Amino acid sequence: MRQGVLRVERKKKGYGSFPKPIQKRFAKTTKKTLIKMKCADCGHTLQGIKGGGLRMKKVEVARA
Repeated sequence: MRQGVLRVERKKKGYGSFPKPIQKRFAKTTKKTLIKMKCADCGHTLQGIKGGGLRMKKVEVARA
């Protein structure tokens, strides 16, 4: 029993009684962007792929 207590105390040492440092800021530098396509005739909107968007720093949309 004592060995487990010593192990936990050693693990928590230095982080203010937490086993690991607490993340203060966001880890990701970009947000997930969702591509939406809108019909020119009726205005119906189709949202992109299933399961979320893509991480992009810069988005360029070109009409074909």
